[in-house]
Amino acid sequence: MAYTTGNLHLRAGAPGDLSYVYDAAADAMATVAADGYFNNTDDNLALVVDDRVWCQCVDGNMLLRVSALSSGSVTTQFAGGNMPLQTPATGTDATLSAAVAVGHYEVGSTISTASRYVLPTPYAGAEVIVRKNDSGSAIFEFDAGGSGATGVTYDSVGNRRISLRNEGEGFHVVGTSATRWRVYNLDWQACSGLAGASFAIAGT
Repeated sequence: MAYTTGNLHLRAGAPGDLSYVYDAAADAMATVAADGYFNNTDDNLALVVDDRVWCQCVDGNMLLRVSALSSGSVTTQFAGGNMPLQTPATGTDATLSAAVAVGHYEVGSTISTASRYVLPTPYAGAEVIVRKNDSGSAIFEFDAGGSGATGVTYDSVGNRRISLRNEGEGFHVVGTSATRWRVYNLDWQACSGLAGASFAIAGT
């Protein structure tokens, strides 16, 4: 669906530091959080950078921050609340280069044929949580150095790639700046002698 005029309500505040409440009705968090949801080419919205929107969605509630405006195009960042539930894309590396957004993912051979994903360009507070949800030894790779995030590293050593192989493996990263992810956890599972979740050191 799309933004519904009349469902966005302003709360008191100073210009450039306003808060809104938005009733998303049947729209999910992932839909509302997508770039362009609040686009207003007819200028019927007065959103400015750093405004905050509390969104009441069909699958939870979250806070978004307006991060950029350009000719009526509105870009937002997830800033707290329930995590959007995202579905991994399928296809080739070329089509997956920007497929991962902030949110929670479950990956496995039953829902995805892709073996490689690229994490979004981070920002302070951005979160990505991933869990492998079925058996099998197919490797799912999450790269922080691809399209839109060139030069991003996980730490000063140069770690930049996480691989998941076995059921139950997963990871949680949180952005601390525009160039850095902090790894909160990496869950590793031994299965039939196969190596499990891992970091790639200085991967390219």
